[in-house]
Amino acid sequence: MTVHSSLEKRFRKLKANSKGFSSVIGTTFMVIVVMFLSTSVFLWTLSQNTIYNEAVRARNQEEADRRSENVVASGGNYSVSGDDVTVKVVLKNAGSVAVQIVNLWVLDSAPSNRRYTNKSLNLNLKSGDVLNLVGSSGLNVTIPGADPSHNFASWFVTAKGNTIPLEKEQGVIVAQLAQGIGSIALDFYTFRYYLYESSTKLANYPDGTISFNSPKGTPIAYGCKLTNLDPTKETITLNSHSVIWQPSVGVGVECVWYIVNVQPDGTINGTYSNITLAYGETQLLIFASGNDLGTSSFKQVKTPTSVGIMPTFLLLHGSIGSRAYGQNLPFVSIYYS
Repeated sequence: MTVHSSLEKRFRKLKANSKGFSSVIGTTFMVIVVMFLSTSVFLWTLSQNTIYNEAVRARNQEEADRRSENVVASGGNYSVSGDDVTVKVVLKNAGSVAVQIVNLWVLDSAPSNRRYTNKSLNLNLKSGDVLNLVGSSGLNVTIPGADPSHNFASWFVTAKGNTIPLEKEQGVIVAQLAQGIGSIALDFYTFRYYLYESSTKLANYPDGTISFNSPKGTPIAYGCKLTNLDPTKETITLNSHSVIWQPSVGVGVECVWYIVNVQPDGTINGTYSNITLAYGETQLLIFASGNDLGTSSFKQVKTPTSVGIMPTFLLLHGSIGSRAYGQNLPFVSIYYS
């Protein structure tokens, strides 16, 4: 009872003292306000920290993607007509991520005409893609005062800010060789022959038998890998007149094998469609018909029946860009046994 009375007495005093009561209310309100402000500041700081961390992660990912870009610009060449400069190049995405190329910069580095220009692009290359910007597909820019005797430098810019310098072609020997004997080169070490599974189907296609020896008196076809190394970087089209020819020396029998189209299973088409080789492209071409399929029907060719060696030539015909093309490759020698 005594304690209870004491509390009641103090409460009555507190109620009677409005000033003291107001102090308690004010203090309580202030504590609540401080707690609210502290909580708000804490939550704001937490959200800002989260935003910062997300921005850092996004920037790190962007930097990782940028470092993963690996596009090579090779075989660079320039042609000049008036103030128009054509940049010819082969782009290859050798990296693991897709790349968007948004700009090309070209510098005329001649001391008398040192000028920059650029061209907006929208080129998208997936990993492993190769883009041949040669021939009529070359990129044109305008540089006032440009001249064929000037030296030029170029570089591409990606959407992520990487620069890709154009590597000017170092194939002086290749170019001179091409000017001397023609624009297509032969891979001698992959020359091969094919036997027949049926009258119009090659056995073991496309592998064949890589050899410079062939069986005598047997229907066979020949295959060889050719690469377009044309200095002007034009596309080469081969027509039905292209042929492997063996003159009547050696074993004394003339033989010809005209170019054919072959399906993936080794079946030879009865008609011929022109074959194209873009600059830098390598293809396995098959020569199998005794007749020109542009004017006649397919016919197997038998090898000579005598033992001996035969000189063998590759006679190519068609077009290079919009111009006529013809080339005689001193080819291989084949021993029949």
